[in-house]
Amino acid sequence: MWSLTVDDLKRSLSQIFGDGKGNYPEGSYLDMILIHNLNTLQEVDVLYEGLENPDPKAEHIGALAALRDYRDGTNLTGLNPKEEKLIRHIGFSGHYSAPVMMEMIQRDKFNVLDGMLVAINANDRLNFNMQHNVISVASAKNMGVIAMKVFADGAMYTKDAEWSWKPEHVVRTVGSSSLPSRPLIEYSLTTPGIHTAIIGIGQISEDPELCQLHQNFQSALIEPDGLNETERREVEQMASMVKGGKTNYFQIPEGGLTAPGDPSISQQLKDEQRVINLTWHTAYAGNEPIKTYEILRDNEKIAEIIHKPQTTKDPFVFKENVTDRNAHEYKLVSVDKSGRKAETENLVLPSME
Repeated sequence: MWSLTVDDLKRSLSQIFGDGKGNYPEGSYLDMILIHNLNTLQEVDVLYEGLENPDPKAEHIGALAALRDYRDGTNLTGLNPKEEKLIRHIGFSGHYSAPVMMEMIQRDKFNVLDGMLVAINANDRLNFNMQHNVISVASAKNMGVIAMKVFADGAMYTKDAEWSWKPEHVVRTVGSSSLPSRPLIEYSLTTPGIHTAIIGIGQISEDPELCQLHQNFQSALIEPDGLNETERREVEQMASMVKGGKTNYFQIPEGGLTAPGDPSISQQLKDEQRVINLTWHTAYAGNEPIKTYEILRDNEKIAEIIHKPQTTKDPFVFKENVTDRNAHEYKLVSVDKSGRKAETENLVLPSME
């Protein structure tokens, strides 16, 4: 059996440390390998194939199972017969779908993933945003998070909001008079959960004022809390003026706050006590973070649950004891920081009479 993932790993080691012909010196390793550009749930399925029950005889083995072997020095997949340790950390990247990236993290019951590279810039909240969705989940999972697309792949400046594919797409200026580059860098680096950023360089100059490398480095010297909320909103306002705010062509458009996902209700008698069990999965945040979930019974609020990022596939759970045996209708409501709400359909609880 052979693996494209393992081929990529060994090719990188050979090109960086070895002879470029497939050979690499003993003791060499990659500090982190990222599975790049995750877009669909089908891709998540493929990546996780074989991770829970690795089988060397399987027709297909996903990248995560293979990479885990080369991180741990095991041969559970049959793809690491020398039991080499060639990786320190495993991660993934994405800039399109926050829900898909959240799914990638939530499925990781073995804590294989250590890092994430994610698009985050000052127009993030105008789209299906990363900062209040997948970045908060990654942070709660204690993952290292790297920012990218700080300048929206150049669309904040001279480039059209489309993929870069020709030389004239390279931005060679340092910011602009209407939108300096410094606040954009500071915005990304002060987003809660972000630890560092990668930024493409299109212009290097001996003049520090004209050198993107120098200016980007200087702008990055900011503490994680270096911008307060008001200052971050001011940067967003400046960025929103560029191309009508439609710079993040690589990201799902803003969809607003959603209701709690996959709600369900059940009941049982326990020691003659009627116990109601409600479960649900995370809602997705709009341009403000989710604050709470409200529980309604027969259109009256009976409980309020503080939202926490959902880091696994285990649902949120609410239980209550009800003294009667009558039918009831329950509803789950997402509430964000601004007070906006999104509710589920009624969950009908049948009578136990």
